[in-house]
Amino acid sequence: MTSRRFFFACALAAGCGDAGGPNSGGTDSSGAVKEIDGTMVDLVKPQAWVQLGADADPLRDHRPETIECPLGVGWLVEVTGFEVNTGGCNYGAFTQPSLREIVPGAQISLNLYHFDLVAAEPATAHAVLMAGDHVLLEREVEIPGKAMVYDIDLVADFALAAGEPVVFHLHNHGQNTWTLASIQVEVEDP
Repeated sequence: MTSRRFFFACALAAGCGDAGGPNSGGTDSSGAVKEIDGTMVDLVKPQAWVQLGADADPLRDHRPETIECPLGVGWLVEVTGFEVNTGGCNYGAFTQPSLREIVPGAQISLNLYHFDLVAAEPATAHAVLMAGDHVLLEREVEIPGKAMVYDIDLVADFALAAGEPVVFHLHNHGQNTWTLASIQVEVEDP
């Protein structure tokens, strides 16, 4: 996916490292990859994210005893996407219902980036994006670390109904800024 948001994010992050993930490959009943010829549309909206409670958090074993992540300080919507500032958010677990269904063979594109990662002591950041029970991205990133853009394209090997939860999980130590610029899915043209 090439978009103005990606190029803007690259410029902001001071470098365009491609930390893409593997193509998970959608298949038909014969096991062959089935491709869709369609249009990319948003799977989520930046302004629709809400915090997850402990009972609904699929990664609840990562949760600290006390979470401090207030709206406007720890997370907010920017022109470039949904931003989490870990100086004001010690643990981020956010969700929203998917706007579209995902069918096997559909392309999924996502863009997540962070600025230079700093902390008083060396640490590890953990970022996860899920659609239903399916992991779209999972990264553990050493801190300190350089700015990075994760511009990932993969092919769905699962189905997900519209309205199912999409989850964004993030935790790390230090004053760091992460932005989820977009998650898009391919839908068939009529």
